[in-house]
Amino acid sequence: MKTTFIEYRPTLRQAIKQWGKDAQIDMLHEEIGELLQAINKHKRKGTDETITNLIEEIADVEILLEQLKLMINGHAGVEVFKIEKLQRLQKRLDKDDFELND
Repeated sequence: MKTTFIEYRPTLRQAIKQWGKDAQIDMLHEEIGELLQAINKHKRKGTDETITNLIEEIADVEILLEQLKLMINGHAGVEVFKIEKLQRLQKRLDKDDFELND
């Protein structure tokens, strides 16, 4: 049994091949919409059920984002941008003297 996300890359590639890039991008749009709804519902209710739904929708979006990265051969580029943006965030946090609220 596969236990890491990277082990599922062949499965992600198969989904792209079987259903096509356009269909998977359309599915990403749909899942992003569902994630937005789950976020809003959790903000309103904040229950264990809304947390579970939120986690499930995050997983759906992450899976489809992985497919998108495969479609554009973008894994390395995304990692570079993430590091740059996190470094920029850290500089802002170091510069500002304020408490973070949960």
